[in-house]
Amino acid sequence: MSWLDNAARQHSEDWRSQGLERIPAIFGTGQTPVATIDGHEYVLFSSSNYLGLAEHPAVTEAASDALNQFGAGSGGSRLTTGTTKLHTQVERDFARFLGYDDAVFFSAGFMANAGVLQALAGSDTLILSDERNHASIIDGCRLAKAQGATVRVYRHRDPAHVDELLRQHSGEAIVVTDGLFSMDGTLAPVPELLTICRARGAALMVDDAHGTGTLGARGRGITEHFSLIDDHPDILVATSSKALGVEGGAVATSAPVAALLRQKARTFVYSTSSTPATCAAVSAAISMLERQDSPVPALHRNIRRLAGHLGMGDWASPIIPVPIGDETKAVNASATLREAGYFVPAIRWPTVPRGAAMLRVTVMATHTFAQIDGLADVISRL
Repeated sequence: MSWLDNAARQHSEDWRSQGLERIPAIFGTGQTPVATIDGHEYVLFSSSNYLGLAEHPAVTEAASDALNQFGAGSGGSRLTTGTTKLHTQVERDFARFLGYDDAVFFSAGFMANAGVLQALAGSDTLILSDERNHASIIDGCRLAKAQGATVRVYRHRDPAHVDELLRQHSGEAIVVTDGLFSMDGTLAPVPELLTICRARGAALMVDDAHGTGTLGARGRGITEHFSLIDDHPDILVATSSKALGVEGGAVATSAPVAALLRQKARTFVYSTSSTPATCAAVSAAISMLERQDSPVPALHRNIRRLAGHLGMGDWASPIIPVPIGDETKAVNASATLREAGYFVPAIRWPTVPRGAAMLRVTVMATHTFAQIDGLADVISRL
């Protein structure tokens, strides 16, 4: 046995001894409200398939048609042989839907965040990152830092701290934040951050992974939610793996920035592109949100119903946290929900800070009121 095997075994045992090992649930069905998980049927309240589009016939048929026309793979990276007319179409669709000049489609939202920061940051660039940003942003900051950029972490959802840090810097700066924070469902103060960035000459980048398709009357995300009509973040990252029900990530931005990303973002240039079937499915999903029978209003109704049951007030996010605190109690609460027929995993350190464990409930447009009411009843008795 090699030193590598021994080291891996030791690290795994240490991780397990701290109670941190996670065993993935095995799905025998799609991400539907009632799903087969680990061989048992549960009402699913933990999926990011917020609009139920992963199984929608318009989306699956578009993927099937593209699969039959173009085959299973893309054949190469975007700058060699991996760009089809479906790739350029999905970029146009994202740009139109989000209200930007252009959009660049990456194979994953993680790759989009990492690639943007790596491509845009130089040795004189200051990057200010919210302390609870997604891991993909953190890794993007690390890549930028390796190129000489300065990275500072600002207090969570604290525009005043951002302003303070920008006042101490005279060069290029990028402020980056999640739009809808993925664990607790809170929203970044985007209007305030935008005002500060404009006053200080900084660029604002927002990762709207969980807001695209869920926030705003038409599902156009954080900018629509805050009615940012005349001005919007310089860079908006949207994923198609959450509400749109497929996979991939798009960076919506200006034409010059998009052109630079296509040349310099390493996660774009040096990665095999998304399959044509993926691109076709994403375009179909975007079209669904632009129709009169969009599923967005149904999602908003369901959010209001569950948030009302849980005393959350005027809650906009499909992510509804149920704070527990203690890690063991959170795991036990999740087990209690499973016994009652509801699948809601516990979220604990290192995903959230120690002592801040929670149940992370997610709502879908396809949930029934009976399913929502039943979950709320069990949670009320925890």
